[in-house]
Amino acid sequence: MNYKKFTYRELIESYTTAIDYSGKADKDLVAEIESRGGLDFINNKIAEENIIPDEIRRIQKTAFSLYEKSKNKTFVNESIHSEILSKEQLEQIVNNVIIDCEAQLKNKKIDTRTIIGSLVGAIFSILIGAWIWFYTIIYTGKIYYILSIIILLISYIIIRIASGKNYKNVLVTITTFFSAFFAIILGLWFYSIFSS
Repeated sequence: MNYKKFTYRELIESYTTAIDYSGKADKDLVAEIESRGGLDFINNKIAEENIIPDEIRRIQKTAFSLYEKSKNKTFVNESIHSEILSKEQLEQIVNNVIIDCEAQLKNKKIDTRTIIGSLVGAIFSILIGAWIWFYTIIYTGKIYYILSIIILLISYIIIRIASGKNYKNVLVTITTFFSAFFAIILGLWFYSIFSS
C-alpha cells in the first residue's frame, strides 16, 4: 500500500491499528514512518498541531467564565494572556467569546417581550395543535400519539418566533410544554363535543 499521501495522524493511526491487531506493521508503513523522521518525530508533530487548538479552547473557557462573573470586557481582556497566540488573535478570540456570552445571557433573560411573546405564541400553538389533534381523530378515528411530539415541535417553533428566545430560556421551555399539553386536551375536548 502507498502511504505517501497519508498525514502524520493517519500514519500513526494505521501503525497503532496494525500493531493492535496483528502485532506488527506493514513494512511499507514502517518505511514511510522512518522516511518522515520516525515515530517520535511524528508524535511530536501531532502534539504541535494540537497546541494551538488546545490554547484557543483554554482561552475561550477562561474568557467565558470571567465574563459571565464580571460582565467587564476590559477586565477579561486584561486577565487573559497567551504565549502561543499573538495579541491580535487573543483579542479576537476574547471578543468573540464576549459576544457569544452576551447573546447567551440575553437569551436567558426573561423580559416583557419574552413574556408577551410566549403567551401569544402559546395561544396560537394551542389553537393550531388542538386543530391538528381534533382533525386527526375525526378523519382517522384513531389517536396517534406521535402527533404529540409534532404538536410539541410546532408549539416550540411558534413560541420561539413570537418570543425571540430559544429553548435555553426557562419561560420558553415551560410555555412550550404547557401549550402542547393544553393543545392535546383542547383537541380531545373538541372531539368530545363534535363527535356526539
